Amino acid sequence: MDAILEKSYDRPRALLFGLLVNCLFPTKTNESCPLWGLRKSLSIEEKHKYTMGLSNEEVNSILVQHEECYEKKLSNINQW
Repeated sequence: MDAILEKSYDRPRALLFGLLVNCLFPTKTNESCPLWGLRKSLSIEEKHKYTMGLSNEEVNSILVQHEECYEKKLSNINQW
């Protein structure tokens, strides 16, 4: 794990790695989330390797999906 901590991230990759580790809406997240399966099945080291292996376009695409999901879930909370 020390090797992971020593890595320098660009901001989008750091955000994606964080999302792979945890979600703000863990009880409301399911298979519709593009990260759900990876979050549940990969170790921390595998999450890091996965994140670092993606192209910038792939990282940005996943983050766009996350933002849409986040906004949808936040608006559902605000409707209560």
